[in-house]
Amino acid sequence: MRDCINNIICRFTGGLAALLVLWSVVFMQAPVNAAEVEAVRLWQAPDHTRLVFDLSGGISYNIFNLDNPDRVVIDIANSTMRTDFSGLDYSDSPIRSIRSSIRDGNDLRVVLDLKSRVDHSNFTLGANGEFRDRLVMDLYDPQGTDVTTTRTVPTARQSDKRDLLVAVVAGHGGEDPGAPSFNRQFWEKDVTLSISRAIEDRLRLTPGYTPVMIRKGDYSLDLKSRPIIARDKRVDIYISIHADSYRGSSVQGVTIYALSGETADRENIRRIEQKENRADLLGGIAGDTRISDVDDDLAFTLLDLSMAWSMEQSVELGTQVLASLDGVARLRKSKVQGGNLWELRSPDIPSILIETGYLSNPSEARKLASTGYQNKLADAIVQGVKNYFYENPPDGTLVAWQKENGIVPESYVVKRGDSLSRIAQRFRVSLNQLKLANSLRGNVIQIGQTLTIPGEAGMSRSSEHRITRGETLSGIAQRYRVSLASLRRVNNINGDKIMVGQVLKIPAS
Repeated sequence: MRDCINNIICRFTGGLAALLVLWSVVFMQAPVNAAEVEAVRLWQAPDHTRLVFDLSGGISYNIFNLDNPDRVVIDIANSTMRTDFSGLDYSDSPIRSIRSSIRDGNDLRVVLDLKSRVDHSNFTLGANGEFRDRLVMDLYDPQGTDVTTTRTVPTARQSDKRDLLVAVVAGHGGEDPGAPSFNRQFWEKDVTLSISRAIEDRLRLTPGYTPVMIRKGDYSLDLKSRPIIARDKRVDIYISIHADSYRGSSVQGVTIYALSGETADRENIRRIEQKENRADLLGGIAGDTRISDVDDDLAFTLLDLSMAWSMEQSVELGTQVLASLDGVARLRKSKVQGGNLWELRSPDIPSILIETGYLSNPSEARKLASTGYQNKLADAIVQGVKNYFYENPPDGTLVAWQKENGIVPESYVVKRGDSLSRIAQRFRVSLNQLKLANSLRGNVIQIGQTLTIPGEAGMSRSSEHRITRGETLSGIAQRYRVSLASLRRVNNINGDKIMVGQVLKIPAS
């Protein structure tokens, strides 16, 4: 019996050994793919080109340059290509073409044939919610310069009637689409760019204002670089446009965020700790203070004072914009909310982030995707900005000069708590004039209603303009929204020649 059992065991173990050998031959010799490249996307930003490889999982990779001709090579271990490059647009990019092949049996090699040599950076992103694993590669011109925090006094026109600079930031972009709509037909990045462009258009047509678009197309900008770019442009305020999403479909409404006090304290401490490695600047148009030039105690005091002012003004700006949006859009929160958001941490620039609504709500998402509603939101946001600056215009701006001379915006959007008499008093016009200009028989007005500010108080009032270096007659006509012919006529000018210091009469528009 014992011999029989031993015989069975021997046969079993021998068979098991044979199976293990067979398994090693069949499976260990077959390539095991770490991940497949499922798609390749390309975006062109102002200062770099971004390539994104969508992956089925994590990868091991190596990237290096080759010369004569210029190429960038991407080797991905144990991988295959499930897509092609036929749909990519290489125009305005340093890439001439992209090709791929399998090498060493299992590895994928992707070659970027270049028009000229580039510098590059790369990183991977793990799977997150809607997105699979990704390999992200940025290509830079070797002669390009990195964004810095140095604030150089601009050589452009600096008159005693300078324009207010408003940074308009469209949230997300490029391979970072933001929140999806409820039906996944469009994304947050599309909505924010459309609303931002509408705001830009309205500010550009408003005398005394110049919009500064931080993102102008469908590309991604590093979150921390956006306020740095705005500071480099010396903007007066910073407005970031977003749209929200929630797991439920019933949530809706606008929310506006400003920096919270607790976050501001932490940010001040962080700036002091890193001041030797940064070029943080404080100050307005007239001058700047570099915090690395002073000791820690004084630097912290300066930052604390500046941040307190910025927070106060951010809340005031957000309050004015909320008041203008009330009646145009549903408000989720009726007061400005405190937020721990990178974009809001500038110590010297009043900054707000506007969540314009919820893409997870079908009704609100459809409105946010419509041009008509986007324009209404832009009108209200710009009106809020104008109301904010009219209350406390910075010295040396055209808006400050207009207020000093009794010139106010041509229109005003009624907000909660307004009355016709208060609006008339604010803009120094009679109640009868205000009623007549708006065809009102009584004193009843509606939230969100746009009123025309009549007569001599409006922008159409005839005024004067002193010419400064770099100005043209056509530019002045456009600034005051008058025709070039009428500007020539009231000033007895036959051609377009004007002189620095010359005073022009501005006709009624």
